[in-house]
Amino acid sequence: MVRALINKFLDKPTSFSVVDRPQRTCSTPAAISSIGPCRFTNELINSCVGLQLSKFLLSSAILILVLSSCYLTKQGYRQVGLLLDREPVENVLLENKATAAQKQKLKFTQETMSYAASQGLHVGKAYRDFVALKGDAVSYTVQAAMPFEMKLKTWWFPIVGSVPYLGYFDKEDRDAAGKDLIADGYEVHSGSVMAYSSLGWFEDPVFSSMLKRTDVELAHLYFHELTHRTLWVKGSVEFNENLAEFMADHLAEEFFNFLNRGSELVDLRQENLDYASFRLWLQKLRADLEQNLNATATLPASVRLAKKEELISLAVSHKPIFKRIDFVGFGHWNLPRILGAGLYAPDITRFEAAKICYQRTEGAFRVGNFLKSLGKAAEKTDTGFEALESMCHPSTGVPPSK
Repeated sequence: MVRALINKFLDKPTSFSVVDRPQRTCSTPAAISSIGPCRFTNELINSCVGLQLSKFLLSSAILILVLSSCYLTKQGYRQVGLLLDREPVENVLLENKATAAQKQKLKFTQETMSYAASQGLHVGKAYRDFVALKGDAVSYTVQAAMPFEMKLKTWWFPIVGSVPYLGYFDKEDRDAAGKDLIADGYEVHSGSVMAYSSLGWFEDPVFSSMLKRTDVELAHLYFHELTHRTLWVKGSVEFNENLAEFMADHLAEEFFNFLNRGSELVDLRQENLDYASFRLWLQKLRADLEQNLNATATLPASVRLAKKEELISLAVSHKPIFKRIDFVGFGHWNLPRILGAGLYAPDITRFEAAKICYQRTEGAFRVGNFLKSLGKAAEKTDTGFEALESMCHPSTGVPPSK
């Protein structure tokens, strides 16, 4: 279950899951930028009907009046258009508006939401509506890095801070932005998004693209996104993604135990083992790349590029032996893709330590309560990771004295 990002709606980031990275959940804050000229259409107005008209047009009007970004305005229009296309899941099930396979996934979604709520996640009315997409992607993303720098390009916006992606609802817009970045000297990685979360600004629907996942993958996706909906630490993109991934792993294991679905548990555990191998592979590749870039700093750019590409190609050719999911795949790996993947490969030991400390003081580990405690800690620290570490004394591994 791997991840990535999309556009920001009002002053909150949105998150999403990527198509081009296999079976892992992806979400991050979205960026806003005044990229290119504003191009408006009447698509939204023509599709507005019923009681939803005033609600969504008002949201769009506020968006346009408060924020001057052409990028944001266009993405906001497109997002509202998607929300207007949704239909209650209950109606879809009763009126045979979905395939048999989609119906099974929608019923499983309802079961998953009930369990998530029982664990203290902020479910609200999320995933009660269904949107049938024409294709496999709901939006498209681009991320970039300079060829010899081990950091992603970021875009800064009020409230959210720095974010390492831009997301688009039109593939052509994404590709145009990528070409502009390449012209500015960046390496670029483009991705496709199967789902995203508004982090509570709207009641997120189930997109048809999401239902192509297995039950294990779908449950993990929901738990990941609902973690974001329950707690989002401003300015801590990597932390938020790491946290959501850790919580999703924990909840997926507990959920399929609760359902007594042994075969899915076997699949989940093997997938987690495969992803652990991927994390180690990725960590080594990043370390080797950093060493390579430092060692070749005085060489001509063409030589440095060749040596970097040779190192990456060698790493891909010596990827781990995966038993269930090949998280490396056969697509092209470049610097921004490597750095982007690192956002979703959490250091499990840090989260496990905080979980153990929480259990020592509070007893049973309930996700909702843990996230509340973590949120309070985050109010007193500068970053999410500092909040996490504050839950345990760094040397003794026990909760700090209050």
